[in-house]
Amino acid sequence: MKIKSEADFTVYEATSMIVGHSIGTGIIAVPYLATKNNLRDVILMVILAYFINVVLHLIIAELSYNNGGVQLVKSFEGELFSGKTKKIFGWIMFTIYGLAIIVGVSGNINGGAQIIENWIHVPFSVAQLIYYIVAGIVVFMGMKAVGIAQKYTVSILIVIVATISIATFVGPINGIRASKVHINNLLGLYSMVVFATSANQAVIQSVKGLNGNAKKIRTSIFLGFGISSLFALIVTITVLIGVNGPLDKELAYLQLGENIGTWAAVLAGLFSLFALLTTFWSNTLSLRDVVHEQIGINNKVCWLLATIPSVLFAIFGVSSFIILTRIMSGVVVLVAVMLVFTYNKSRKKAGTSPICGGFGRLPFQVIMIISTIICAIGAMVPLT
Repeated sequence: MKIKSEADFTVYEATSMIVGHSIGTGIIAVPYLATKNNLRDVILMVILAYFINVVLHLIIAELSYNNGGVQLVKSFEGELFSGKTKKIFGWIMFTIYGLAIIVGVSGNINGGAQIIENWIHVPFSVAQLIYYIVAGIVVFMGMKAVGIAQKYTVSILIVIVATISIATFVGPINGIRASKVHINNLLGLYSMVVFATSANQAVIQSVKGLNGNAKKIRTSIFLGFGISSLFALIVTITVLIGVNGPLDKELAYLQLGENIGTWAAVLAGLFSLFALLTTFWSNTLSLRDVVHEQIGINNKVCWLLATIPSVLFAIFGVSSFIILTRIMSGVVVLVAVMLVFTYNKSRKKAGTSPICGGFGRLPFQVIMIISTIICAIGAMVPLT
């Protein structure tokens, strides 16, 4: 099926879309959960999450490819439903999936607002509005603007992480704190790491931006999640060895910067802010597309309709960054179960597998469902 896209991406831009989405809302919450486990478990979870996310996102990419580059809601509608109930179930999926992204964007807004509030000392609600407006300008300009912004921002983030990591290792180093293994904490860590390095919406945007080129799509997925996994591991390890005492901030990277010095605190704040921005861009671009595909009106109007509920929920809803990201991770992985069943049907109908190849076969589909169930449990169990 022909792919329709408003912009063309280079492989670097497509990879940056995936990395930018992955290193945002979740990844800066991973160190907080890592303190409740041990370093060996963190490393194992990152490696396992890389494998799971590569396979899962190859499946997402091929499902979207088979349906002309549309978002998951339209793929579900096109592959699973038929007859008189098609539109009804399509709107149900639109509501569920849209709410999941809205919750994630709300958590993102609150995370960004925490940084702005610390910097310029304005009321939290004002900081939320400032972040929403400033972050939204890029997406309002369109898909190509998002791709370019992701490319340069990811490059800046790499420099920041490298600089802070070097400063961490040349300074006083704490011993890695070994926590007693508890199944709830391990499940919570796995769920968050998988969520933190996932990029459902960005992969679909890469399918569109790369005009369905299977080789380039695979390259962007393998490379993008490799970079994201390294980010997750490096950020977590440097926080664990560089922060004195218990982590008392949900945005733990900020605390690491403060422990090193004023200049590092500024860089850590920039890292956290840019990481949140890249995820905001990708998520709200996807939310805009979901609304556009459902009601077919102007993209800019669709973006406003899609994101205003997010900022309202951020201001009047749940205030905890960690709570919001854990809710989002639980909802997203539950949607993944339906994704696997939809892909199975789509793969059989297409008769070919240009993106997934062997990774899309039944054993891998079963692994994805098992992982999804584990992640859903991990997102809900209480931490000890």
